[in-house]
Amino acid sequence: MHLTPADKADRRAAEQTLRGDAAAFSHLVETYQSMVFSCALGITRNREDAADAAQETFVRLYRHLDQFDLERPLKPYLMTIAVNCARNIRRKHRPERSTDDDETMVGVMTDDSPGPEHALLSRERRRIVRDVIDALPAMLRDVCVLFYLNGCSCRETAGILRTSEGAVRVALHRAREKLQQSPLREWASP
Repeated sequence: MHLTPADKADRRAAEQTLRGDAAAFSHLVETYQSMVFSCALGITRNREDAADAAQETFVRLYRHLDQFDLERPLKPYLMTIAVNCARNIRRKHRPERSTDDDETMVGVMTDDSPGPEHALLSRERRRIVRDVIDALPAMLRDVCVLFYLNGCSCRETAGILRTSEGAVRVALHRAREKLQQSPLREWASP
């Protein structure tokens, strides 16, 4: 398997962590904390539950790092843990959607344009994106969170969700169809 420079850096940090280097583990946490939180938030749809899932993800990573195959990329392994932790919390709590999550869909429809009109429009777009993603069935939502919000490839997403790449592509297609049927269709690229 071909490891990217980032994968090799993760492997070095994992090896150092296994030798007791706390700073190396802190580096892994800093590298992936926003991605793990974003993933957990997309699944749990609640900031507090997402924070709990993210924390549990890194606790499990630390406890089970000795079981990780250092010849493989760390990101899919870590995101698999994150998805499982978030799903466990979602099953336990079945929370109502939080009202303070307008800014939480990391990387979605951000608008750096100045002016109050743009800020209002950007906030409305994020709300609509969040509503569309929240309305998706769990599998489609999980695929969208991993693929669109966390930048995982189809192969990584399939590995994390323990499904086939074909199933991921079908889920992405179905999610895009839902997007086209939503109020977002006017912003969707042709």
